[in-house]
Amino acid sequence: MAGYVSPDGGKNFAVAPEGQTIFSKTLLELRSVVTTLNPQPTIVFRRVDTNVSEPSINNDLDLSKAAVNRATFNGKETNLAGAIKIFNQPVIQTDESKNPPRFHILVTDGVQSSNQQNTNTSCAQGSDSLCVKKQILELLNNGWSATVFGLKAEFQGNVYSEINNSTIPFASGKDANKFRSFYLYIFSPDKNALTKMTESLRQRLVGIVKSEDGLREFALTSSYINGIPAIELQNQSKDFIDLKQEKEKQGNQPRITVYADVETDSKGAKPLLLKVKVPWSESVKLGGNPNELLSLVKWTLEPLEADKEKTNLRYPNLKLVKQEIKDGAAELNFEAGWTREAGDLSWRMYRLVGKLDTDKPVLPWVASWSTQIDTSVDAASKTLNVESSLGNL
Repeated sequence: MAGYVSPDGGKNFAVAPEGQTIFSKTLLELRSVVTTLNPQPTIVFRRVDTNVSEPSINNDLDLSKAAVNRATFNGKETNLAGAIKIFNQPVIQTDESKNPPRFHILVTDGVQSSNQQNTNTSCAQGSDSLCVKKQILELLNNGWSATVFGLKAEFQGNVYSEINNSTIPFASGKDANKFRSFYLYIFSPDKNALTKMTESLRQRLVGIVKSEDGLREFALTSSYINGIPAIELQNQSKDFIDLKQEKEKQGNQPRITVYADVETDSKGAKPLLLKVKVPWSESVKLGGNPNELLSLVKWTLEPLEADKEKTNLRYPNLKLVKQEIKDGAAELNFEAGWTREAGDLSWRMYRLVGKLDTDKPVLPWVASWSTQIDTSVDAASKTLNVESSLGNL
């Protein structure tokens, strides 16, 4: 991690005129955010090396030193899984206090690095991203909340190849396209506390990072929407289909009535189009633009109370036949109509459901920041197997 910090007196290294890198400013902002929380927490500092150090308590200056002193980062290995494993343990266990800390913030380049197998965390030798995921999942499955911020910062130093076990000198210069990635893994057993923390930190980080792709967020447990989706109706077959959006009480989901002409039983089902705009929450807006976020959503149409339908009645059919993404909206193409059957005409109801598609395991930015090969300078700005560490969470 030393390469993220400007050399002593190296003002020409960073984009900022005072010589502080985005990484250094982030560490200082972490200190500022924590000191403004209410109730005021005790700051505990740990170093992650082959093992995780004993806590340095009430010494927030360690964070400031790490922001300006390259010599702070002199570890030989990075036991990320070991660091995450102790999140649920108290800093100092006493008869009075057996609770874990309210927050854990792990600052890392995202690569598990170990020369030997770590039996405490079931890590294979070398870089084992699945081992990191295992520890994250254990916390999430036990009710913890979490988010991951990804940042890109100036870098000048050695990047270590886990595959070749070699050193690659790398310098990004001031070119934001070459900045190297680092991450803040933020965990808390208190979901509300995590929300307040990340809201405050997000505002500060936005002020630090100027490049469009330089700050991202992967919310693991936060709500992805805030409010009610907006529906735009587009009737494409006015001779056979009519649409009406019902006036709903405040806070209710949109409700649409589709009228299909009975002549569709001979002329065939007719198309109609709905545009859906999703009110994304602040916690996921840094995860991508609306089109990228919508690419993670799979829409399905579910008939309601089908088991109560009677055999002596005729029911219309509504099918979702195509889904596309255009201009930040989901364009959903349906077909509606009747089949030729005996019985009096009746009606049926459907629910349109959008869910995260489990076939797409991570936000697009995580995939684009990840690499499977770390043996060349061309891959130095990316993170080895971070997609595997964060996939399907």
